[in-house]
Amino acid sequence: MRARLGYWLVALIASALAILGWWQRANISLLERIDSLSLDAQMQWRGPLQPRLPILIVTIDEASAMRGGTPDRRALTAALDRLSKAGARLVALDILLLDAGDPTVDAALAASIKRSGRVLLPYALGEEPGPDGSDSRAVLDSAWPKVEGDVAKAPTPLRARRLLAPLPLFADAALGLGNVGAQRSSDGALRYDLPALGLGGEVYPTLAVRVAAQLRGADWQQAWLRLGREAAVGTLQVPIDGLSRQWLNYYGPGGTFERLSFAELLKGKVDDASLKDRIVLIGTTALGSGDAFPTTFDPGLPGVERLATAIDNLIGERVLRRPDWAAASELVLMLGLPLLVIGLLSRWRLRAALPVLIVVALVLLVLLQRRFELHHEFIAPAFPVLAAVLAVLGALALRAADEHQRRQLALVALKESEERYALAAEGANDGLWDWDLEAGTVHYSPRWLALMGLDVAEAADIKAWTLPLPPAAGREFERVLDEHLQGRSRQLHHLLEFEQGGQHRWLLARGMATREGGRAVRMAGSLTDVSELHRLQQQISHDALHDRLTGLPNRAMFRVQLESAMAEGDAGLVLLGLDEFRAFNEAQGLAAGDAVLVETAQRLRMREGQAMMAGRLGPDEFGLIFRARHGDNNGLVAWVLDQFEIPYPLPEGGKHRLSACVGWAQAAEGPANADELIAAAEGALARAKMQGPGNRHCYDPAEQMVERSRRWLREQIDVALAEGGQFKLFYQPFIRLSDRQLLGFEALIRWHHPQRGLVMPGDFIPVAEASGQIADIGRWTLMEAAAQLRRWQALGFTGEIAVNVSGVQLERDQELLSDAHAVLKALGDVPPKQLKLEVTESMAMANPQRSAEVLRELASLGFKLSIDDFGTGYSSLAYLHRFPFDTLKIDRSFVMRLEAGREAVEIVRTIVGLANALGKQTLAEGVEDEAQAAQLTALGVQVGQGWLFAKALPESEAERWIIRAGAESAS
Repeated sequence: MRARLGYWLVALIASALAILGWWQRANISLLERIDSLSLDAQMQWRGPLQPRLPILIVTIDEASAMRGGTPDRRALTAALDRLSKAGARLVALDILLLDAGDPTVDAALAASIKRSGRVLLPYALGEEPGPDGSDSRAVLDSAWPKVEGDVAKAPTPLRARRLLAPLPLFADAALGLGNVGAQRSSDGALRYDLPALGLGGEVYPTLAVRVAAQLRGADWQQAWLRLGREAAVGTLQVPIDGLSRQWLNYYGPGGTFERLSFAELLKGKVDDASLKDRIVLIGTTALGSGDAFPTTFDPGLPGVERLATAIDNLIGERVLRRPDWAAASELVLMLGLPLLVIGLLSRWRLRAALPVLIVVALVLLVLLQRRFELHHEFIAPAFPVLAAVLAVLGALALRAADEHQRRQLALVALKESEERYALAAEGANDGLWDWDLEAGTVHYSPRWLALMGLDVAEAADIKAWTLPLPPAAGREFERVLDEHLQGRSRQLHHLLEFEQGGQHRWLLARGMATREGGRAVRMAGSLTDVSELHRLQQQISHDALHDRLTGLPNRAMFRVQLESAMAEGDAGLVLLGLDEFRAFNEAQGLAAGDAVLVETAQRLRMREGQAMMAGRLGPDEFGLIFRARHGDNNGLVAWVLDQFEIPYPLPEGGKHRLSACVGWAQAAEGPANADELIAAAEGALARAKMQGPGNRHCYDPAEQMVERSRRWLREQIDVALAEGGQFKLFYQPFIRLSDRQLLGFEALIRWHHPQRGLVMPGDFIPVAEASGQIADIGRWTLMEAAAQLRRWQALGFTGEIAVNVSGVQLERDQELLSDAHAVLKALGDVPPKQLKLEVTESMAMANPQRSAEVLRELASLGFKLSIDDFGTGYSSLAYLHRFPFDTLKIDRSFVMRLEAGREAVEIVRTIVGLANALGKQTLAEGVEDEAQAAQLTALGVQVGQGWLFAKALPESEAERWIIRAGAESAS
């Protein structure tokens, strides 16, 4: 009872100490550091992440134009003009424009900011008292318009006393302003942003919040803030904790976001296309600038990259949250874990309790990590773990004291225990022996003498144990006995193995010495016959590693032999599979099949008088291990196949000839272990079987690598289609060349694999076509394009979306027509003519008569049709007019060669003439510059598609094209 109370007292003290430290962690820097380290560990365990926004950081480093740590304002004006001209989506400066300079230069910079209409500027709220740097009205306008709670009483880690704002000239010209003030932890790190800092009765947001709100297109005047609870701007949610902090989820070390030198930007070393629609942050990264601080991944992360992280956190919904129930959970763990520790260590053995505690701790940490990675919620485990460790240490101390007391009691009961054991052994059918070491006499029971095969005269002393044993076994017994007498083993427990009367015997010798003053004075024990048990174990072991029918090693044993052969040198493996053995079994019966297997095993055991390392690896599959350096493997393969030239005798009379396929592989060809070598040979055997009965095939690493890649792609395509969300459609615009008006888009599939990233169509489309999965991909593409047309109908889009139809879909014409009817239902009230189906010229001409029928049925449903890659195939004009197409697409290869000579020009002119004669539209793909566009227009081509106009666009960017096109047509 007293021991149990001691354990519970340890649990109470451990919980109390941990809770006290947890309660005071905000006031003691060391405890705060311990708490912060757990958050750092969770980020490091998770590893780096990739940003979700197209953020570009323009760095002001040592190589850039500097003045007092900031760029020259003339250079800054030039940089902003360059970004505006290039079409940057938004620009935010992480530079405080505090002091007035040359009035002309400042005016020019303000004009550039105003002209851009997309520049946000920072101001700083500091806790050091001092005069404000500006009284600009724009700063007051940037404050949260709707605030719930008392600003003066609101809890916050930083009390702002000073405002450092940009000159009113700049502040009034900016699109918006935001605070960049921050509060460092005791270790100098910035783990959170402060989107609700109060000063002068107003509460100010961070620059990150203003940028994120601008990116979401939110109206700042509708923004609201509940101090210590939550904040929102339109659809943008800003998670904050009880101290109104936005915890930062760092992605990795410096350089995680794409960077561009300020000097490189001014020198024009980047093209406008790489700046278009980018979110550009300009800030200093120069050494000595003072705007760098340690993070989980980096000892000195620039402040501008911290700003980028805060913005991406908000838009990408990756802001770290400390849930409302976190504190209660930590308190419960600090109370519960010591109780669990004490409950286990006070009742269980140490070797059983400690693994359970370790597993519980690991499960808890894994669950917290999963919550952290999936939901961006963190619960600090540092103090609960501290409570558990304190409880473990206290419990172990109590256990040690208790163990010492028990050991003393056990010594008193030892003699009584030995006497009871001797009486129990006497009643068993075992041989007994008793050795008085001081007198040098040994007593052996009659049963002991019978088991050892000795008479009383032979068993005169302790050396009688070694009389029936081989010399080596006798010396081993003497060593084990001496080890026990010296006190190096707790008990004598040794197996004696020897021949007796022509039989193999196994006897188990057991004994224990009693000691006085640490010296053995007496020893007694028993001798048990365990021969039958060992014979049974041997039989079980043999059956576990050998095939019962043929006696050959089974797959497990054969694998061990193969590993041994590979360790000794360059080994190889031949696999053979009986052809049509199942049919033989069904026709001749199982007895005949078993006879064939036994006969095959006998034939494979010996070759030219030498034993072969053979094994049975499957119902009708055998293996042979060979040494590549000892002979020609082709000769071995030929010998194996020759064994099947001999007919097999049948149990009921007669003979039957069987054939076999053979595949082989060598370790020198790449397999590093037995499993890989078996897999390589099995792959070669499978290829041999594909070629027909009696064939052979050698493992080819290149074939295996290609097959693994294709198999992986096939499996992942099925997963992507089943789970959804991995395949996306991008849209490349069709442009009328005469007036550059948007006519529609071509839908192009993209695959973003969750682990592998972007998988190019050229990698997975051929595999999908070979496996037939392209039909499922094509069906998904058609339905997604129909859904897209429904969504764009609300934008007033009346153009078309072109979708490629594969050759497999065209061959499976009934499935394609069924899919077409499903697409009509999905379109709803959208006219089917807005969906154009594209087939290549060579695809249509593979079976022109059937293709013409299918295309006419699709056209009758209202779909438009297009002949893709026209001019590269082998169209017959006799069939061309039968295809009800609406558009001829001129292949990009002709467009690229327009400037190279007259041949391509004449081909394009001919295609245009043919299309005009048939009353069809012509579209040129691959237009990359204005010279090509002008030449195509002159040749009469009506529509163009290519990078001159736009690359393939995600849905959001394509929508902006539609909206812009609608606005232009309205004006």
